[in-house]
Amino acid sequence: MTAIRYLSPKDEIPVERHVAVIVHRGFGGMEQAYFFDSAKGDNGGSAGFDWRMSEAIERATRFAQEQGIEQVVVRSARV
Repeated sequence: MTAIRYLSPKDEIPVERHVAVIVHRGFGGMEQAYFFDSAKGDNGGSAGFDWRMSEAIERATRFAQEQGIEQVVVRSARV
Protein backbone atom coordinates (compact mmCIF):
# COMPACT_ATOMS: atom_id res chain seq x y z
CA MET A 1 0.00 0.00 0.00
CA THR A 2 1.34 3.40 -0.95
CA ALA A 3 0.90 6.15 1.63
CA ILE A 4 0.29 9.77 0.60
CA ARG A 5 1.88 12.32 2.91
CA TYR A 6 1.28 16.07 2.70
CA LEU A 7 4.10 18.33 3.90
CA SER A 8 3.80 21.92 5.07
CA PRO A 9 6.41 24.36 3.71
CA LYS A 10 8.33 24.04 7.00
CA ASP A 11 8.43 20.22 7.12
CA GLU A 12 11.67 18.44 6.31
CA ILE A 13 11.80 16.45 3.09
CA PRO A 14 12.09 12.74 3.93
CA VAL A 15 15.45 11.08 3.30
CA GLU A 16 13.96 7.70 2.42
CA ARG A 17 13.04 7.04 -1.20
CA HIS A 18 9.67 8.46 -2.20
CA VAL A 19 7.78 9.91 -5.12
CA ALA A 20 7.66 13.68 -4.72
CA VAL A 21 4.70 15.66 -6.05
CA ILE A 22 5.62 19.34 -6.41
CA VAL A 23 2.63 21.70 -6.40
CA HIS A 24 2.80 25.22 -7.81
CA ARG A 25 0.55 27.91 -9.25
CA GLY A 26 0.29 27.61 -12.99
CA PHE A 27 -1.19 29.85 -15.63
CA GLY A 28 -4.32 31.61 -14.42
CA GLY A 29 -3.58 30.71 -10.80
CA MET A 30 -4.58 27.05 -11.20
CA GLU A 31 -2.80 24.55 -8.95
CA GLN A 32 -0.55 22.42 -11.12
CA ALA A 33 1.97 19.75 -10.21
CA TYR A 34 4.59 17.36 -11.47
CA PHE A 35 6.22 14.36 -9.82
CA PHE A 36 9.54 12.56 -9.75
CA ASP A 37 11.31 9.64 -8.08
CA SER A 38 13.45 11.07 -5.26
CA ALA A 39 16.20 8.56 -6.09
CA LYS A 40 16.51 10.05 -9.59
CA GLY A 41 16.26 13.76 -8.75
CA ASP A 42 14.07 16.70 -9.72
CA ASN A 43 14.19 17.84 -13.34
CA GLY A 44 11.86 20.78 -12.68
CA GLY A 45 8.73 19.57 -14.46
CA SER A 46 7.68 20.99 -17.80
CA ALA A 47 5.87 24.23 -16.92
CA GLY A 48 2.83 24.56 -19.19
CA PHE A 49 2.58 20.80 -19.55
CA ASP A 50 2.33 19.99 -15.83
CA TRP A 51 -0.86 18.23 -14.67
CA ARG A 52 -3.66 19.44 -12.46
CA MET A 53 -2.70 18.74 -8.86
CA SER A 54 -5.22 15.90 -8.39
CA GLU A 55 -4.14 14.19 -11.61
CA ALA A 56 -0.45 14.47 -10.66
CA ILE A 57 -1.16 12.83 -7.29
CA GLU A 58 -3.09 10.00 -8.98
CA ARG A 59 -0.30 9.42 -11.52
CA ALA A 60 2.39 9.63 -8.84
CA THR A 61 0.57 7.07 -6.70
CA ARG A 62 0.23 4.70 -9.66
CA PHE A 63 3.94 5.18 -10.49
CA ALA A 64 4.92 4.51 -6.86
CA GLN A 65 2.88 1.29 -6.79
CA GLU A 66 4.42 0.10 -10.06
CA GLN A 67 7.95 0.85 -8.77
CA GLY A 68 7.39 -0.58 -5.28
CA ILE A 69 7.87 2.81 -3.59
CA GLU A 70 5.93 3.05 -0.33
CA GLN A 71 5.45 6.79 -0.02
CA VAL A 72 4.18 9.71 -2.08
CA VAL A 73 5.11 13.11 -0.62
CA VAL A 74 3.09 16.15 -1.72
CA ARG A 75 4.70 19.54 -1.11
CA SER A 76 4.80 23.05 -2.50
CA ALA A 77 7.60 24.22 -4.75
CA ARG A 78 10.47 25.63 -2.70
CA VAL A 79 12.39 28.65 -3.90
